[in-house]
Amino acid sequence: MTQIRVSQSLNDGESIALKQGDQHILLCKISGKYHAVSNICSHARVLLSKGRLRGTTITCPLHGARFDVTSGKCLGGPAFQDIASYSVSDEDNEIIIATDR
Repeated sequence: MTQIRVSQSLNDGESIALKQGDQHILLCKISGKYHAVSNICSHARVLLSKGRLRGTTITCPLHGARFDVTSGKCLGGPAFQDIASYSVSDEDNEIIIATDR
């Protein structure tokens, strides 16, 4: 398992795009808790970080597909496939994202 460590903190409702190797990850802070999902839309393969985050929903900037950033669940088309969701912990002022690779 690979870990991505981030020392930057976010305010509620903020997100940042991260890239490590060929992995694109979107890190969001919602109601005091960090969440990490794939930053690539499962429909059009564009960066979700270019879209709009409202509450727990990120909307793809290209065709409007919507995903829940707390789970990666697809909420609306044209996408129908979920995106990856990653485990996140906050330890000693550092955010640690555990990825599959």
